Amino acid sequence: MRNIIGYGGGKGGGGGSTPTEAPDSLHSVAYARVLDLVSEGEIAGLVNGLQSIYLEGTPLANADGTLNFQNVAVDYRPGSQDQEAIPGFPSVENETAVGVELTATMPWVRAIANTQLSAVRVQLSVPALSRADTSSGNINGYRVEYAIDLAVDGGALQQMLATAFDGKTTSKYTRTHRIELPRARTGWTIRVRRITPNANSGTIADVTRIESIAEVIDAKLRYPNSALIGVRVDARQFSNVPTRSYHLRGRIIRVPSNYDPATRTYTGLWDGTFKVAYSNNPAWVFYDIVLHKRYGLGDRVSADMVDKWALYQIGQYCDELVPDGRGGQEPRFTCNCYLQQRNDAYPVLQDLASVFRGMAYWASSNVVAVADMPASASYLFHPGNVVDGRFTYAGSARRARKTVALVSWNDPGDQYRAKVEHVEDGDGIARYGIQQTEVTAFGCTSQGQAQRVGQWILLTSRLETETVSFRVGLDAAVVMPGSIIEVADPARAGRANGGRVRSADGRTVVVDRPVEVREGDTLLLNLPDGTAQRRTVSRVDGRSLTVSADWSQPVQPEAVWSVESADLKTQLFRVVSVTESDGLTFEISALEYNPSKFAAIDHGTRIEARPVSVLSPSVQPPPTDVALSAYSAIDQGIAITTMVIDWQPAASAVAYTVEWRRDNGEWVMAGRTGSQSLEVRNIYAGTYVARVRAISALDVASLPAYSAETRLTGKTSPPPVVGTLIATAIVFGIRLDWAFPTGPLDVERTEIWCGRTPDRAQATKLGDFAFPANTHTLMGLAAGATFYFWARLVDKSGNVGAWYPSGNGVLGMSSDQASDILSYMKGEIGKTLLADELLSVIESIDPPMAGSDGHFAGDGTVYAGIVSTQSVLEEADRAVAQQVTTMQATVAQSSAAVQVAQQAVAEQSGKLAAMYTIKTQIAANGRTYLAGIGVGVENDKGVTESQVLIAADRFAVLHPNGNSVITPFVVQGGQVFMESAFIADGSITSAKFGDIQSNNFVAGQTGWRLSKSGLFENNGNGAGGRRVDTSALTQIYDANGTLRVRLGVW
Repeated sequence: MRNIIGYGGGKGGGGGSTPTEAPDSLHSVAYARVLDLVSEGEIAGLVNGLQSIYLEGTPLANADGTLNFQNVAVDYRPGSQDQEAIPGFPSVENETAVGVELTATMPWVRAIANTQLSAVRVQLSVPALSRADTSSGNINGYRVEYAIDLAVDGGALQQMLATAFDGKTTSKYTRTHRIELPRARTGWTIRVRRITPNANSGTIADVTRIESIAEVIDAKLRYPNSALIGVRVDARQFSNVPTRSYHLRGRIIRVPSNYDPATRTYTGLWDGTFKVAYSNNPAWVFYDIVLHKRYGLGDRVSADMVDKWALYQIGQYCDELVPDGRGGQEPRFTCNCYLQQRNDAYPVLQDLASVFRGMAYWASSNVVAVADMPASASYLFHPGNVVDGRFTYAGSARRARKTVALVSWNDPGDQYRAKVEHVEDGDGIARYGIQQTEVTAFGCTSQGQAQRVGQWILLTSRLETETVSFRVGLDAAVVMPGSIIEVADPARAGRANGGRVRSADGRTVVVDRPVEVREGDTLLLNLPDGTAQRRTVSRVDGRSLTVSADWSQPVQPEAVWSVESADLKTQLFRVVSVTESDGLTFEISALEYNPSKFAAIDHGTRIEARPVSVLSPSVQPPPTDVALSAYSAIDQGIAITTMVIDWQPAASAVAYTVEWRRDNGEWVMAGRTGSQSLEVRNIYAGTYVARVRAISALDVASLPAYSAETRLTGKTSPPPVVGTLIATAIVFGIRLDWAFPTGPLDVERTEIWCGRTPDRAQATKLGDFAFPANTHTLMGLAAGATFYFWARLVDKSGNVGAWYPSGNGVLGMSSDQASDILSYMKGEIGKTLLADELLSVIESIDPPMAGSDGHFAGDGTVYAGIVSTQSVLEEADRAVAQQVTTMQATVAQSSAAVQVAQQAVAEQSGKLAAMYTIKTQIAANGRTYLAGIGVGVENDKGVTESQVLIAADRFAVLHPNGNSVITPFVVQGGQVFMESAFIADGSITSAKFGDIQSNNFVAGQTGWRLSKSGLFENNGNGAGGRRVDTSALTQIYDANGTLRVRLGVW
């Protein structure tokens, strides 16, 4: 024990000691090492050393060489085949952030499945670690113990280390533990647990966190053919691993041997060989990705399958310097992009080709790239070398003509972030309004290039709006998609401008037809090598044309020719597709080509319209003074009114289209004519308006010119009266037939009216029947139903004729013949599924089919059985469900059976049926006797009908009356017997009676009675008398019963 001795000294009540804070004893310095694979190798490298490396968006070094971050180390490999490994990276690590708090009650557990790992690194931290003494106020250190456990292949967890954070820190302190991983088949489970309980006190700072876990594979790798940048940073300058970005010059690729990529110049002629150098020329980037075996199509495409000469021309066009919009110059096209994910070859190649406004396609076992750039026409087409001499033109839709483009590009001045360049076409907006499109300029890092992309899109959509298609023979073999062709179409040009060569001798060519040509004009010819050449005409002698220079090849007879002059040029098109058609013919589709747009895109020059026709301009003025009039004439005894539409001609019009309408109805096309008037015969009275359009030689229509509203009377006399109207009785209906009067008619329809009474004022319209229909059947009536009918005609002018008949209507009645009705109903019933089922014979049950032992008994000669079957049928257009139960008893050749059947049928055609039948049957002496009842409803051909059918020799209704039975209704042998009946309304075709009397008959007083003896007594009501008739005598009595009249034999 230590003795503490104090000495008194000063005054009592003095102050205590001052609280102290111990200095931090925990300090951590962590370094983050990151190895970035930045590109497929080999690359040119960093553009400007450390200034081209950015951490969190800030360059590592400034232009004066000073560093913005300390303790940063960088190493770089360009991605060559034999490059060395970067020092300081003895392993491959994949770090994953965790960022969770570790507590004593909640360990942290992670499963690791990658069995190739060598170790894991666990990083722990304490944001602060200290303890405050509540009595003295001193702040000192604190201790937090923890442990790390490991389980292999799902086994028990074993402790790998146990340690502690012990000391004091007021800032974040991190610690990393590497845990070696033994061999495993399925993986490991790692657990970190806190041993020291959490203080949960405001005076103790002891929060512990799991910051991250890193999977480690021990290997020192060179990564051949992969460009690498290794960076080590001090953790004191960053809260997390910083984001990195690099400004690089990319792949070293093959370029022409006479090409200097730095100055973008070409020396002499190219011999077709290559050298390797860095280049962002999109043509050679395209060539590289097509042929590279690691990331391109090199395994499938060889160098001789790529048209490098076409790419050489495209590459030169890309390298031409154009204004950049800021007073300087820049290459027309560059390609600066990263391909960061795998994709199908075709869209990747199309994206790369889009940089030079081109496309790529496969043809004749070659990869071909073409660009939209200035080019000479390769071939001439004229009706003379086109099937049927026919060119078909089509224009683009108005909505496809864009006037504003929003072009996305990557701005190198803003860390290559995406920007949007707004481009607009003022002339297009004035004509079509604002029609916007949004595009992404692939690989574009220049604002000027983005502006040119937008201008190209807008000018192309406005200037190149027409397509042409035509069919040719083997001439199609000389053109490919992307080729420029010339079309000499005399129908569009307005005069003869080409044909076939009749003969040639040196510079002199004899053509096959007269043509308007002068000295100084240009003669175009297709030569035997499949190219088109042009020469200046120096002499004209009829059809003999002499040119000023030799042709590169001798001109052959039948070669296609054309001539150009100052006021007429051939049309230029770019081939879009060549499609094989029937036989040896091919169909060529091409898009309008305007070469003046390129200078307008690059330099803002004015676009010149190419004179391709001497016909009138595309805007056709309308006609004037459209007027309407009418006249009448007698044609075969009928007055016909004709409307005349005339107008004043329009300049340059070759035809007119005429339309008219009556009373604001639909417009009716009257036709196309070359004159200045047109007639419409047989008009009706009404208010008319006409409109006329002028048509130019280019088939361009003008705006319509309208006439004033004009009232024309047309025909006013009514049509004649119907000749006849006949009503014929049919079962449950009435058939109407009518006849038209003889002679010419302008009848439009027949009106039929019907009513229950002969008064037409109470009738209603049955229908309108278009001429020349002359019959109609009215169905669905009750038997013996009566109607009255009238008919009248209405002509095409709307005039209504007189009624037929003019008075009482024609009487029609549905059939009241019982025999006809019963025959009809028999036929209709026989068509139904219910009748078929009810009248079919019950099939006999064979003993083996009788079911289980509990349902069948007998020895095969005498037996009884019950069979119940259920079946469903489902086909593509039909479904049937059925259940049948049959009971049968058989002795020798005689049998008795009872069957209950239920069936439901549905068909896709709309036919539906549901039925339920009960049948009884006996079979003896070779005859079958059947009785049954069926209930069903069917829908066939849109008619739904329900019915109850009974099949029996005798059908009776029985009425039990005490100990006796009364039969009020019996059907026996086809006859109906009724004991007593009350009928409100009845129709009898033929009847046989015994005695018949009224229901109020009292002999000698009221009512009437007719007996079968021939006596007829008729008694009056009230004060009236009575009359009695026999076959020989008539007697009349007064009210007092006194005989007043006797007539006959007595």
